[in-house]
Amino acid sequence: MNDAEGGRTASAKPHFFLSYAHMPAVGSRNPNLRVSQFYEDLCEAVLQLTPLPTADPVGFMDETMHQGDNWAMRISEALATCRVFVPLYHPRLFRSTPCGQEWYTFARRAANAPGGPAHNTAIVPVLWVGMREGALPSVAAEVQYNHSSMPRAYTEDGLYALMAQRHNQGLYEKVVYKIARRIVDVALETVVPVVEPVDFTSNPSAFPSRSPADELTIAVLAFKDSEVPEHRDPGWYGALRTDWQPYVRGGAGGTLAEKAAQLARQCDLNPTVHEFDARAEHLMELEQPQGPGVVLLDRWVLQDPGRAALVAEFARRNPAWVTVVEPWNRDDPQCAAEAGALAGLTDRVLRRRAGGARPSFRPSAGDRIDTEGVPTASDFGLAFQHAAIRAQKAFKERALPRPPATGEPRPRLTGAFGDPPRGPRRPPAATDDQDRESDRGGEDDA
Repeated sequence: MNDAEGGRTASAKPHFFLSYAHMPAVGSRNPNLRVSQFYEDLCEAVLQLTPLPTADPVGFMDETMHQGDNWAMRISEALATCRVFVPLYHPRLFRSTPCGQEWYTFARRAANAPGGPAHNTAIVPVLWVGMREGALPSVAAEVQYNHSSMPRAYTEDGLYALMAQRHNQGLYEKVVYKIARRIVDVALETVVPVVEPVDFTSNPSAFPSRSPADELTIAVLAFKDSEVPEHRDPGWYGALRTDWQPYVRGGAGGTLAEKAAQLARQCDLNPTVHEFDARAEHLMELEQPQGPGVVLLDRWVLQDPGRAALVAEFARRNPAWVTVVEPWNRDDPQCAAEAGALAGLTDRVLRRRAGGARPSFRPSAGDRIDTEGVPTASDFGLAFQHAAIRAQKAFKERALPRPPATGEPRPRLTGAFGDPPRGPRRPPAATDDQDRESDRGGEDDA
């Protein structure tokens, strides 16, 4: 166990890498807790079945990383050294770009194994929920793994159902043991070469291409440190506009955009980060929208007349599939002193030129996060995920092509009672549907 492979010791390799799709929070509940429980139970079972020293890693799961670690590098290192790849089969897994990249990265290692990839199927899938065979992408359908020795309740409904039902605790423990035994056997029977880590996010996904509704644009509307006005502390900004970190002066722990991208991946979205100024026309496109978007807005920027005019035009066009999140650190003395003035400024800029209704991508006036901004980093996580899911939902409803209508056409009342009264025309982007959504504010947030 101490021989070196590819410059690394064999004993440093985790026995397995757990690949799963992060679930978005449900209110105050974390739906990923059962995945964490299963991971810990599986580590314990593998440890019981092997002579591994307790200091050696048993498995790897990205949720175990410490805050502030480079998550992409940690995952890449584990994918370069692990013995067995354990994907949790779930519809979200096969829609997740990071999960597809993890699968591809491991499979490329296995393809270079002695004897060829056919003899090194070091993938042990776990049915997290019941999956119809036809629902699996080809790369998963080709995995040679027989579930017939498992309890029927597991093969039909998956591991999550066993965990959720207390009377199935015994079956759950039996399945975990069998999965652990399979991992240990595969680790002994196959040799997947250890390689130097390569950033897994630079690899393609092993899964089929995704819908445009899954491609999320994160646009940052903020200063860079070289353009911060004299009255504003530049410590919250960086060399790029996307380096803005309103909650941690000096940017310790990463930028807000990086945090937002990680949160988007937890919602099974594929995020890209841009400066708002360079992406504004893309986001404002109404005829052929490219995908959902979230704007991270620094209210201080709206003191610049040119940027304020750009945002006002954005608000006038009002793309329903773009949401806005306004981080506003209540512990920043400058934000505390200017809270009322800058909240009023964004309120004026983000109203349509005609009428007083807010654009559909802003919260309602009574929402605390609307009047105070998003006051803390912990508040930002939930606010951003709600905004991202809402943007995706709106894009699916209004932007994706709809199937042709069938059956009898719906009756139309236009003109049935004579000519409508004449009056000022509404701006082109302001539809009745958008007005109703504006009035509802955040009601449709996921």
